[in-house]
Amino acid sequence: MTKPANANGHRRRQVVARVKAEETHCALCDEWVDQSLTIDWGKHSPRCTNPECAGCVPHPMSPVVDEIVPRARGGSPTDRANCQLAHWSCNRRKSDGTYTPIVVTPRALFPTSTAW
Repeated sequence: MTKPANANGHRRRQVVARVKAEETHCALCDEWVDQSLTIDWGKHSPRCTNPECAGCVPHPMSPVVDEIVPRARGGSPTDRANCQLAHWSCNRRKSDGTYTPIVVTPRALFPTSTAW
């Protein structure tokens, strides 16, 4: 029996291809996404038993299609309006919640002095 989330694989593949063709930047961090990245060569998952495997761990900056409203919260994986391009690592950090970017506070806002 097919899982409901993967029941329409053809439609999902069409949406993924469309998103990757239309978008160039990660919707979560606004950085450019290199569409040629796939796996981290030479790195293997703990369950990898294939001695001829060139690498099976996804590259952290590889492109993935993220659902804005996650499947776990009722979002559709085949609705183009619910899909956006993201880096694998950004999407992993978002998980099934909401994305909170890392904010670096400029040092100029907190001046320091040596005069005591």
